[in-house]
Amino acid sequence: MNMDKINIDFFKNLLFSSKCACCNRLVDNQGLCADCWSKINWISEPKCRICGAPFVFEVDQICAACLANKPYFDKAVSVFVYNERSKSMILKFKHQDATYMYEYLANLMYKTAVNEISQSDVIVPVPVSFIKRLKRKYNQSELLACELRRLSNIAYEPRVLKKIKQTMPQEGLSGKARRKNVIGSFGIDKKFENSIADKNVLLIDDVFTTGATVNECAKVLKEHKAKTVKVITLARVIL
Repeated sequence: MNMDKINIDFFKNLLFSSKCACCNRLVDNQGLCADCWSKINWISEPKCRICGAPFVFEVDQICAACLANKPYFDKAVSVFVYNERSKSMILKFKHQDATYMYEYLANLMYKTAVNEISQSDVIVPVPVSFIKRLKRKYNQSELLACELRRLSNIAYEPRVLKKIKQTMPQEGLSGKARRKNVIGSFGIDKKFENSIADKNVLLIDDVFTTGATVNECAKVLKEHKAKTVKVITLARVIL
């Protein structure tokens, strides 16, 4: 992150950090107001030991989806359920230039997945295409990953994974279509593949919907000798 970016974020924090990340109500500190906090569906146990999907009943097991098609990633952890209340926060951060939110959101991820983070060797963000980055001007997963690096002091490698094929937007596609859409869309930059070989990789993204994107990334990382791949996302869509 360059100094110009840091300076812009500093002034945005001055202007916006006193507003709730969801509803824009005034708050004492950056984050959520009490009302929005109470309406966020925070994910906790019980949940699937692999994909992190929450269970209704107190069980310690693997969900039917992971049993039917075991993911390439070893474990996924999400902070909260993607619902109407949390959606506004995600969309603001992802599409409305609210980059000042990355510190608060990454801190939530860190507190939720501190065990998984402590067992990791290198942090890798899910990449976006050149066209999407040009339009959005930033990759929200990189912002989160960079802050997690600062909080954890774990190695950070934003260049190892790259988007090598332009894909349709995942929004609105079925699970099957999402999986098909991302096949072969990610690759490894060979200049940096040694940074993940025999390493425990922490893969960072904003939203886990069907898991198609992070699973395809994990597949590529494993093919290039990553020892384990654990995924952390802010939100989890409950299908």
